[in-house]
Amino acid sequence: MNTKELTAQLKFDEDGWFSCSDTEALMKAHDSIRHQKQGLGLVSIVEGAGVELRRSGSLYTARCPFHEDRIPSFFVFPDGHWHCFSCQVGGDVIDFVKKYYQCDFKQALKHLGIKEGRLTAREREKVKKLKHGRELVQDFRQWETDAADEVALLCRCARKVLGNIGTEADFEKYGDLYHGLETWQYHLDILASGDDEAKFRLYEAQYYG
Repeated sequence: MNTKELTAQLKFDEDGWFSCSDTEALMKAHDSIRHQKQGLGLVSIVEGAGVELRRSGSLYTARCPFHEDRIPSFFVFPDGHWHCFSCQVGGDVIDFVKKYYQCDFKQALKHLGIKEGRLTAREREKVKKLKHGRELVQDFRQWETDAADEVALLCRCARKVLGNIGTEADFEKYGDLYHGLETWQYHLDILASGDDEAKFRLYEAQYYG
């Protein structure tokens, strides 16, 4: 993980570490799908799949098409969502098509006649940078976990060795561990309860100091 690249993609604020905030391109694509999805009738899509729905007030019920269902536990709600209270699955119209027809997201959109939001080259670049920033954050968090485990192990081993010192010869041989233990404990405190900026400084010192 390159520290210059990481600091370029990420920044600090009062709430700690967060990735670059340019999500406009992603929102544009998601909004396009959301608006088209709202124009679809979930009831008609479910019935078109061969599921026999019965109206119950503002809801529709049926035997769940995803498992053997003696008592109707599949519900379609007015807000365009469905849920089975037996197998505990649910979602929107896209989720239904994906599960019923065993297809992926793009195939479900095609089945429903939904066109994906078109992004410009500049917007695609923004999305690429956003994803890269998130990957850097994930890599940093993994380093944080691994480093904490490693330093905690060093502390335990140092305490065990220092606890067994009984002679002057032992002290001359292992006495430097006292200083090492202080340093490792300080690092462990940062990794356990320090803010992200302090952790990042520790990362820089370890790999680039």
